[in-house]
This record gives sequence, C-alpha cells and structure tokens, in this order.
Amino acid sequence: MTTLHVRGEVDLTNRQAFEVAIERRLDTGGDLAINLSQLTFIDAAGLRALARAAGRQNGRGRQFRLDHPSSHLRRLLVLVGLEHYL
Repeated sequence: MTTLHVRGEVDLTNRQAFEVAIERRLDTGGDLAINLSQLTFIDAAGLRALARAAGRQNGRGRQFRLDHPSSHLRRLLVLVGLEHYL
C-alpha cells in the first residue's frame, strides 16, 4: 500500500497539484492510503478529488483509505458519502 501524506490546505489554488499527486500514486497500480493528519483545510474541489480517486480505485478492485482525518473533516466525509473509506 502506498501512502500519500497531505499537509496544509487543499483548495482551488492547489487542487490540480493535489490531483496530480494522487494520480501518480494511483498509477503505481497498488492500494492507496491518504494520510490526512496534517490537513488543515479542504474545499469542495479537494473533496471531489478524493471522491474521484476512491471511485477509480474501486473500479480497479483496489483498496482506498483515508487515514487520520480531524473530527471536522470526518463529519464532512460523512456528509459527502466518503465515510466508508475511513
């Protein structure tokens, strides 16, 4: 399993770089965990990137996991339907 560590903020200004980082890990062909322990903010664009990555991994029969979200982020992930990746 490959782990991507996210730090700071993910928003419209850096969403593309975030998506590229995710894509690079997905292209390795294995399972992916995204460590969110250092994430301080994420907007809708960032959540959409996570949802797309989860869908891509599921479509390939690979594991996708979101590790160590804050309690606030955990609530957001539940609201957008990503809670089963926690």
